[in-house]
Amino acid sequence: MPAIVSILNPVVSVQPGGEATTEVRVRNTGTVVDQFALNLVGEASAWARCDPPVISLFPDAEETVRIHFSPARSSAVTAGLVHYGVRVTCQEDKDFSVVEEGAVQISSFSGVQARVVPRTSEGKRTANHRVEVTNTGNAVADAEVWASDPDELLGIDVDPNHLSIEPGATAVAKVKVVAKKGPTRTARRIPFQVHVEAGGPPVDVEGAFEQTAKSSSVLVFVAIAVLAAILVLVFRDQASGVSLSASVSSIL
Repeated sequence: MPAIVSILNPVVSVQPGGEATTEVRVRNTGTVVDQFALNLVGEASAWARCDPPVISLFPDAEETVRIHFSPARSSAVTAGLVHYGVRVTCQEDKDFSVVEEGAVQISSFSGVQARVVPRTSEGKRTANHRVEVTNTGNAVADAEVWASDPDELLGIDVDPNHLSIEPGATAVAKVKVVAKKGPTRTARRIPFQVHVEAGGPPVDVEGAFEQTAKSSSVLVFVAIAVLAAILVLVFRDQASGVSLSASVSSIL
């Protein structure tokens, strides 16, 4: 065997977005000067590097190579123990290859993003929205979802109000809003907020319900009904001799 390889600290811990290091010791057990290349294999190879990646050693000499682990703060790098390997090959013996194994403990972090769809709805008294919650952390997020409106003009139901979301995934809850009072003569805009909490500060997103005005056909019907009542009284006055003004004032 041309070389002996060992990882000095086979298990290290690292925060996503940070850096941790360990060292690999390579000893030339051959009889000639040789060059050794170090390559990382496994999931950690996407965010780890050997420094230096190639070393030259005299017979019976040894050198330490540092491995840097720099996982991104991303949901793509999930929390937990990630195994890796260091493959060492040499120039003089093309058939030689040895892999030493280690592991990196990735710490967890939480984060969610949310949005209300549609942002604004419209209806006489009720409407439906949905809230889409995306887990931007690197561990499963247990999210609580609820809603409120500052003027307490709406009844709001969220279903479900608990979401379990895998890293990088999006879950959806239905949001039904009901105006506590029926339509008025003019349309009104009623804002509300959806709140999402998943282990950190709540995430608040805005939504709104546009309550439409009473139908103009209803107002026309009322006007026609009043006019019809007046006409009935006119004909009745003409037949009985009672003054029209007194009759009109009585119904008003």
